[in-house]
Amino acid sequence: MATQFKYRPKFRDIRVKPPQPEKAKPSERRCEWAGCVRTAQCRAPKGPGQLREFFWFCPSHASEYNRAWNFFEGMSASEMKAFQESAIYGHRPTWGFKDRRRSDAAARAGADWTSGFTDPFGLFGDDEAPVKKSSAPPMSRLQRKAVETLGLTGRPTAEQVRERYRTMIKRLHPDANGGDRSTEDQLQAVIRAYQTLKTTGMG
Repeated sequence: MATQFKYRPKFRDIRVKPPQPEKAKPSERRCEWAGCVRTAQCRAPKGPGQLREFFWFCPSHASEYNRAWNFFEGMSASEMKAFQESAIYGHRPTWGFKDRRRSDAAARAGADWTSGFTDPFGLFGDDEAPVKKSSAPPMSRLQRKAVETLGLTGRPTAEQVRERYRTMIKRLHPDANGGDRSTEDQLQAVIRAYQTLKTTGMG
């Protein structure tokens, strides 16, 4: 009976040396993770109250730090809810519309509105009296057309409308022109314009 074949490897103990981490050079920032000697390439905030102060880690330790990060650490459930709700309006003070005039915050905001910008030409100063806005409603299309027919501009007063109407009637009436009826159409337009303004309270 033939002897059974037995495989005998030539190299019994083959050991591969694992790759060593690249150490940070003296001129480079070193990872702040305990025991790490790699180059720090990533920064991470130190805590919720220190968002502008950073740790510097290598990519692998930055990833591990981020997985364990908890922004709400140390906050109660009510504090977490209040923070999330205030984040909707950027953590700025607010007040209700009904309480705006009585609110101290609104009063301070109204008093300090000029401190947010410069006004070198004094456009928003208190030296000039405020412009008084007209309480009259805007003119309709028919009113504007009637005013234009009478040869007036802007929003004339009732006295101006009556005065202009009397002047034009005297000038356009056939009796004032020796019986000439060539201006009769214009006269009728003036009469209709005056009636329009009179019925709408402008004549």
